[in-house]
Amino acid sequence: MRSITQHLPRCESCCIREASFMNQLNLNQLSKANAFRSSQEMFAEGEHLYYEGDIAQHIYSVYKGWVILYKSLENGNRQILRFALPGDLLCFKVGRNKVLDHSAIAVSDTSLCTFPIERYKKTVKELPELAVALSSMSSLISERYHSMLTTIASYPAETKVAFLLLSLYIRQCVVSKSRGEADPDCCVHFPIKQEDISDALGITSIHVNRVLQSLRKKGLIECKNKCLKVPDQEALAEVAKIELEVLEEMMLGP
Repeated sequence: MRSITQHLPRCESCCIREASFMNQLNLNQLSKANAFRSSQEMFAEGEHLYYEGDIAQHIYSVYKGWVILYKSLENGNRQILRFALPGDLLCFKVGRNKVLDHSAIAVSDTSLCTFPIERYKKTVKELPELAVALSSMSSLISERYHSMLTTIASYPAETKVAFLLLSLYIRQCVVSKSRGEADPDCCVHFPIKQEDISDALGITSIHVNRVLQSLRKKGLIECKNKCLKVPDQEALAEVAKIELEVLEEMMLGP
C-alpha cells in the first residue's frame, strides 16, 4: 500500500461523485468536505486493505478498482459478503465498537479516498449534511445487498449467477461512463473470477463454470480478458427473474 497526501483530486470535480456519498452535497459543502479527507491510498491487486478483527481507523470511499469483502469460515473457506465498486463505502463505523467483522482484499489495482474517523465528529459539527450523506450511502448499500439476498435466495444457480453478473454490470457501466471509459459496446472491466462468484453465491466453482458456459452459448454474456459485455440486458434480466428497471433502481438507488 502507498499513500498520497498532496495534489489530491478535488471532491467538487470528482468523476465518480454521482456514485458516492458526495452526490448529496452541494458545491459549497463539497469544498468543506475536502478537509475531511486525509489521503488517497493505493492497493495492488491481491493486497489486503484490512483484516477481520482490525480496529477501524478510517472511513474509505472506493475511488477506483474492485474490492471483495469477506468472512473467513471455520472450515477454511470464505463467504463473500459483497463486491465494492467505485463510490462504495468501507469501514463506516463511527460508534463505540470499531472492531471490523470482515476482511477486505483488492481484486484489481485499487484507490481509496481516506477519511480519518477521528476527524468525523469535528467535521460533522461544521458540516452536518456530511453525516446525512454518509448514513444515506451506508443505508443504500445495506438495502442493495439485503434485496439481492432475499431476491435470489431460493432460485437455481443460473438465476443467481445471472442476477449477480447483471447487477455488477449495471453498476460498472455507470462508473465507466462517469470516467469517460465507456466502450461503444459497453464492455466493462470485470476482474472477479469463477471462484469469487462461487464464494459469493454458495455454488461450487465447477457449477459456476457450467452456468457461465451456458449463458455464453445463449448469447447472454461475453466475458474475456477481465471484460464483461451483456448484449441484451432485458434478456439476462429474464434469466435473473427480475425486471430490469427494478434491478437498476436496486443497484443505483431511486
